[in-house]
Parts: sequence; C-alpha cells; structure tokens
Amino acid sequence: MNLWRISKYADLSGRGGLLAEGRWHQKGIPVVYCCDHPSTALLEVLVHMNRSRIPPSFQLLRIECPDNLTIFNQRHGAELKLTKREVETLNVVTDGVTAEQIARNLGISTLTIETYLAGIRNKLGTVSRQITDHQLVLALMKNPSLSLTVSQAIGSSLLKKCEFALIRVRSAIMPQAWNYLLNPLHEDAKRMKVAEIFEYPFDSRLLD
Repeated sequence: MNLWRISKYADLSGRGGLLAEGRWHQKGIPVVYCCDHPSTALLEVLVHMNRSRIPPSFQLLRIECPDNLTIFNQRHGAELKLTKREVETLNVVTDGVTAEQIARNLGISTLTIETYLAGIRNKLGTVSRQITDHQLVLALMKNPSLSLTVSQAIGSSLLKKCEFALIRVRSAIMPQAWNYLLNPLHEDAKRMKVAEIFEYPFDSRLLD
C-alpha cells in the first residue's frame, strides 16, 4: 500500500507533532499525517496556505507500507466489525471526552451517548462485535465535521496507546477521502519508508 504526504522533510519522525497541534492530535505527540492519494495531500496543504506562504516547490513523498499492517478503522461497508482489542482501545479513547461534547457534535442526546458508552464497556468480554454506524464509535470516526476538541482527544488517545501503526480517519476537507495517522513510536513504523520523493514547482493558479 502506498500513502502520500507533502512536507519540507523527507522523513517519518513525526517531529512536527511535537511542535504544533493538528486535527487529530494534541501538541507534543509525534505523528505523521498521510493521505490516500497525492491530490488529497495537495488539498490538505492548500487549505492552510495563502500567497505569502507559497513554497518554491512541493516535496511529495510516496510512503511504502507493508500490506499486512494492522490499520485502525480500515473497514468498509455499513457496519464496522471490531476485534476485542479495537473495542478495548475505543473504550479508553472515549474516556477522555465528555458525553456532553460528543452529544453536541453528533446532534443526539447526552442520555443516548451515555447508553452507548455503557454498552461498549459491557461488551468487552466478547471476542468480537458488530457496531453499526448509528452507534458512538463509528459515528465519531466517520464524522468529518467533528469538533477539534473531540477529534484531538480521539487521535491523541489512540496514538498514546500505540496499538496500531496506522489510524485511518476521514478527511475534513474531502469526506470521501481518507487520511492516515502514522505513529512513529509503533514497532511497525520502521517497516514503512519513504520510497520516492517528487519535487514540483508550485502552481500559483491554485490560489487565484
């Protein structure tokens, strides 16, 4: 599998996450934001750019990832089948976010959220469960308009727990596309590498 990233630096150290916060992490947590396609990577850069910050060239990285990596939220279809480990991880993740915050962002009642949280905790003894996208976890991970506070709490918790080398999340700019959070502290991070570097002159027409 190939992932894509536009950056000044051709490495996967995640040092940028130590210096500044992002959509899915709090400042001080190493993380590398990647995309499913070069065009998605370009959009993610353009949304934060103005004419005064136009770079002389882009450095597009093709990141090679083994096909057998375990990726969090790498599922398709209307229902998400979670392993026991994923359910346990999600239980930890939701501990850092208040029911009121989640209810406000999903447009449903606090009582419903509290019921979902209780349901997840009660299911931890099972080997695997099906959690539909009407329930808490899938709604959180698939909602591109999630508030920054909630998305940062989710991503930071997953990164700190260090169970997965890659975490798949919706692009807030292009909801039909996916971004990937690469955790440089995971043991499988060393199996991913920058395979190619492309340098392109920046086309100013993109900001006309």
